[in-house]
Amino acid sequence: MIKRLLVSCAVLLGAAGIACGGDGGGSGDLPPKPQIVTDRDSIVDQLIYAGQQKNETLQVTNKGQQDLVVSGFALQADSGWALNNTSPNLFQDDGSQSATVKSNKTAFINLSCKPTSTGQTITGTLTINSNAENKAVKTISVSCGPAAAPP
Repeated sequence: MIKRLLVSCAVLLGAAGIACGGDGGGSGDLPPKPQIVTDRDSIVDQLIYAGQQKNETLQVTNKGQQDLVVSGFALQADSGWALNNTSPNLFQDDGSQSATVKSNKTAFINLSCKPTSTGQTITGTLTINSNAENKAVKTISVSCGPAAAPP
């Protein structure tokens, strides 16, 4: 079983350049310039009741050797979505807030969605601006609903 897992990790590493477990090796394995990687490109919540708040956390990882500096992020969405951070700070692994994500580290953006009426779908986009070489402007689509009637 462990051997199969290691083989799967090796295949992923070879095919997509994704680190499997640990920190992915030394900083020599990473490109020199900052690279932004998020755990997903969309946030979709479908099982939600009207009046219920659903919290989401987006992971923002720096896969480059130099610091990733987030100059800001903005949520453009229908009423009901909210950012639970003070822009441009992100929550770091150690609980502190900063706009800088160190090499091979992950920070978090917290959002929430709260539809107010049954059948309501709330959509929008979260835009992250940074000094990332691979994607200076990263866009994440957000959607929650349609909201169901409370039980």
